[in-house]
Amino acid sequence: MTCPIMPTLTDQFLSAIEAHLARTGTKPTEFGRAAVGDPSLVLGLRRGRSPRLATVDRVLAYMRANGGPVLAITVEAPARDR
Repeated sequence: MTCPIMPTLTDQFLSAIEAHLARTGTKPTEFGRAAVGDPSLVLGLRRGRSPRLATVDRVLAYMRANGGPVLAITVEAPARDR
């Protein structure tokens, strides 16, 4: 039995940022600078960097305050063997 591969939380977070950038027309460097003071934030995430939870919280708060989507995280509990 194969399990579908679910996107990681980092992938889901990056997708939410990319959607925000596309919707608002904000440049990635401007977004990172405004959200957390890091103009390389989006580039780092695109290259596989894993954000700290505090960074995720700050970015999500920034996106909410600026009309962005709320991140919907998909988490499935592992199936129990009986």
